[in-house]
Amino acid sequence: MKILSLLFSIVWLVSCSVTITHKTSTSSEPIDQCYVSDSTLYDPDPEVRKLALENTTDPTVIRNMAMNDSDPGIRRSALLKTDSPSTISHVAMNDKDPELRKLALEKTNSPSTIIHIALNDRDSEIRRLALLKTDSPSTISHIALNDHDAELRKLALEKTNSPSTISHIALNDRDPEIRKLALLKTNSPSTISHIALNDRDEELRRLALEKTDSPSTISHVALNDRSPELRKLALKKSNSPSTINHVALNDRDSELRKLALEKTDSPSTISHVALNDRNPELRKLALKKTNSPSTINHVALNDRDPEIRELARQRLNNF
Repeated sequence: MKILSLLFSIVWLVSCSVTITHKTSTSSEPIDQCYVSDSTLYDPDPEVRKLALENTTDPTVIRNMAMNDSDPGIRRSALLKTDSPSTISHVAMNDKDPELRKLALEKTNSPSTIIHIALNDRDSEIRRLALLKTDSPSTISHIALNDHDAELRKLALEKTNSPSTISHIALNDRDPEIRKLALLKTNSPSTISHIALNDRDEELRRLALEKTDSPSTISHVALNDRSPELRKLALKKSNSPSTINHVALNDRDSELRKLALEKTDSPSTISHVALNDRNPELRKLALKKTNSPSTINHVALNDRDPEIRELARQRLNNF
């Protein structure tokens, strides 16, 4: 039956071609295209439908086959043959074959179609192609904030210039690499400070600390960050006497206490370190820095390190 159906179709097409040739030679009237019957259009044999498509110029038939034919190859051929914006949009948004949706997306210039695909297509690669084609700020922001594919969120972030979108991503995206890109792109002092104080990723807190000029943020990091390296970086940036003195007296890391001691000019802080610090190197440094006779005398009498007691006695002799 399939062979008979195909032979019938070929005979029909040849007959149609002969009819057109005859009309061309005997009439100056416009030539009607070959009529494609419903039975041919819906023939169960795809080869019959394919031949019918190749030999018709009827826009209605072509649109119908592009949108509805069960064979993806025929739908593709019909799509390539049509210039109907609505048909192309329909295929781009609805065809079950991702390759046909992609092809239709390449053909369409409809902003609404492109936006719909960028936001809704189930294939991330097709959403990416649509994102590259759109200039809609709201669409780009929505993808940057919400798409479940990290690469698409990253691409949308690169395209957006929305300060609020960039800040939201820097603060909330679940991917630290994307938060980092947003942080590098933002100029919002509040966003940068919030990341320096709160981000769970140490590298992002460091970048934010390097970008911020907020004295309160710098002091808070110097006093509270769980990373000694970040506390050290913040201490180097800080010009707050209270912050520097607090670190010199209280930080659990001796390197940070030493750095703070070198930065401070507070006589009381220097004396306290000379008298109480558990690290002999810091007590020695404080002893060399202090000009308080009572502090030097107390160290000469009481320090548990004989070298430091001797240094204190030498300093007393110089008064």
